Amino acid sequence: MQIVISNRAYMAIISETSENIRTETGGIFLGCFENGSWYVIEAIDPGPKSVFQAAYFEYDRKYTEHLINKIARMYKANLTLIGLWHRHPGSFDEFSSTDDGTNSDYAKLSPNGAISILVNIDPKFRLTPYHVAWPLRYTRITYKVGDNLIPAHLVQLKEAEKSLTYINGYADKSHIKSPSEKSKADFVRLLDRIRGRFQPVEMTKDDYITEESEKHRDTLIDSLLDDITYFSETCRLALKVEQNKDSICLSHRGVDSTITKVFFSYSVPKEQIIFSYGDTSYLYEPSLFSELLADNSKAEISFKSGLMHALGIEKENPEEEV
Repeated sequence: MQIVISNRAYMAIISETSENIRTETGGIFLGCFENGSWYVIEAIDPGPKSVFQAAYFEYDRKYTEHLINKIARMYKANLTLIGLWHRHPGSFDEFSSTDDGTNSDYAKLSPNGAISILVNIDPKFRLTPYHVAWPLRYTRITYKVGDNLIPAHLVQLKEAEKSLTYINGYADKSHIKSPSEKSKADFVRLLDRIRGRFQPVEMTKDDYITEESEKHRDTLIDSLLDDITYFSETCRLALKVEQNKDSICLSHRGVDSTITKVFFSYSVPKEQIIFSYGDTSYLYEPSLFSELLADNSKAEISFKSGLMHALGIEKENPEEEV
């Protein structure tokens, strides 16, 4: 087991240490565990409301949680909080009882545990990395620094085009059709085609309660981007996206002026995105609608082609409508 630190993350540790050279300080690691190695892609600074003292340090947790979610959404890989680092005074490179509590909390977050690195200046800068297992158990491990040591797929950023499609579509309403203009595909019809493949879920009042609505709202928007793009570009639907306090609503005005609404929210107890359509709630995963509709269309084309072949009918139009 080893830790591999990106150049950017390593520089962030050095920079934060130099900015608070007379006190303890620290940061949060964003990355992943893969094939026996911990890959540190980003090191998040502790935040402006952190407590910096000569022998004590406390993170600005609200700030770090906010920044972790913002930065993680820029990467294609599923980067998560994998550990932390902080500076100790003098040559003390073991954990205090306070550190034990913090490290224990981080180790619970994943079956793989977490990593925790101590920084000392005695008199030169050095790192002492540990793996933290649950229940609390420390193992000193080695570390390396270098972007060339990190698998390429872990540092790939998301494509800007998908986000720009949403941004430009939201800002420019000139493409939205009037209620009397028939859409190429109807929202209700598309949803009903795949409704039987949704996973129903029982909801309670507690499932809708969240104290961090802003963070979950950002997560919802990011998760919905692929499906919003699919409905807009492939199905040519003019969807309206509304952001409520703790939910996202996709609505569509049909040919008969009937408005169909689908609500998306994040259930903290279930740790799942839930969407409500009609009187039922269902589990949602990114690209759910576009993937189900694509599979459904392939199945319909295959069935129609087989039926026509059995009846001896030649297909006049080779193009299938979405």
